[in-house]
Amino acid sequence: MKKLIAFILACIMALLAFASCSKTESKPDESTPSGETPSVPGTSSAEESVPEAVSEDPYEDGLPEKNYGGREFRILQRTEYKYEFEEDETAPEKVNQLVAERNRNVEDRFGVKIVTIDQMGAWGKHEDFMNYIRNSMVQEDPGYDIIAGYAAIMPSAIGDDLFRNWHDLEDWINFDKPWWSQDIVNELTVNGKLYLLTGDLSMTFWDSITCMFFNKDIAKQHNLTELFDLVRSHEWTFDKMLEICKDAYIPTDDEEARIYSYCTQRTTQIDVYQDAFGINVTEKDGNGIPHYTINNEKTYNALKMVFSLVVGQPFTYIIPADKAQYEEFFGLGRSLFEPLSLGDGIKLKNYDIDFGILPMPMYNKEQDDYYTTCRDNYSVFAVPARTPDSELEFVGIITEALCVESSKTVIPQYYEIVLKERNTTDADSVEMIDLSRKGVRCNFGYLYSYALDWPAHQLNVCINNENENFDTNWQSKENIFESNLEEALAYYFD
Repeated sequence: MKKLIAFILACIMALLAFASCSKTESKPDESTPSGETPSVPGTSSAEESVPEAVSEDPYEDGLPEKNYGGREFRILQRTEYKYEFEEDETAPEKVNQLVAERNRNVEDRFGVKIVTIDQMGAWGKHEDFMNYIRNSMVQEDPGYDIIAGYAAIMPSAIGDDLFRNWHDLEDWINFDKPWWSQDIVNELTVNGKLYLLTGDLSMTFWDSITCMFFNKDIAKQHNLTELFDLVRSHEWTFDKMLEICKDAYIPTDDEEARIYSYCTQRTTQIDVYQDAFGINVTEKDGNGIPHYTINNEKTYNALKMVFSLVVGQPFTYIIPADKAQYEEFFGLGRSLFEPLSLGDGIKLKNYDIDFGILPMPMYNKEQDDYYTTCRDNYSVFAVPARTPDSELEFVGIITEALCVESSKTVIPQYYEIVLKERNTTDADSVEMIDLSRKGVRCNFGYLYSYALDWPAHQLNVCINNENENFDTNWQSKENIFESNLEEALAYYFD
């Protein structure tokens, strides 16, 4: 069995090189009819031969050969997530080893030294982090070459002239490669300007991918042996999950020992359903300009659906919003389901639980695929506005090299970190994580939500206020949302 799992893992790791946040379809060569083999120049029709296939290196980056003589490449990072770029005693040993290897490979290749500047920047310290950037930008050299900042917060500083356009570095950054998030590139590029970027260089991007975790022992007790097959047969829908939650709940008098079907906080664990259901906060028009589209019938239905799961339901336990260890209730074996991020899977090592992982359920059977999103605390990267044109080559080359090397040596090992080393060795969950990763959605309106006064979180607001009328709630704030969006977009056209 171990050999089989190892083989499956190896196959998936190889495929990951070609995966990205958005799905793309490969098209056949339109100049050659389907089923025909193109002829080779210089051969007769009777002696046609097919040229020997040339295997391409999926990690070929086309970067020039450079040696910077030991120059420092400086990364401003959030202290709470420093494991992305340096050794962190709170991170799994395997993560530290992989990050060190990635850094060393880039350092050796280009003759650089990767160093970090630490600043507290998680929620609660996020404004301190942004103020540090603002204060440092008054200097000719702010003291760092790139910024690894909070995805939900960084857009609020775009209009403050703090960042350079990533497209100024397009001679060295290959935005079309799978190691960069294609959704981020497409969604955040407006009028040819892109100020924030992420991809496989961000371990927190992977950590933040949200899936549906389930307790295998509780599932067995209720004969729920078909959960993985429901996903494969395209029947893992919200209604199906709700049906299971209702059927699996057994009320007891002892609240301290009661087993619930579902547990959640009314925070980002609610937000994920918008993306899981394929609902966009904004969509771009024919000119590439984002406009709000969330106030529609599908969102109204989504609110009713989530309402029926988390508001006043005996089978759902609501975790207090101030509970930092929101995975604890699930980890203690008190719930069948909980939407958690992949990084939470690592935290579950502290509990005696056998868990499996599923993608987020679909809106209905007509939905074309499984979707999800990342919790918005992952790292996005920015180039300081103070960076002169003469330094763009250095910044672009080392940033691209680090992202490629992450894609090559760090990310393929992440399955083993989350699963194999954490007592969840089933190949089914590996397959489910792969489905989830392919379905990650990144939307302009969601990423900008903090800067726009939270338009992307209004479904969540309705749930917390126990208000089932999304339209009325939206209309009461629409003028503010529209004005904030107009102001944010104006910067892209200055």
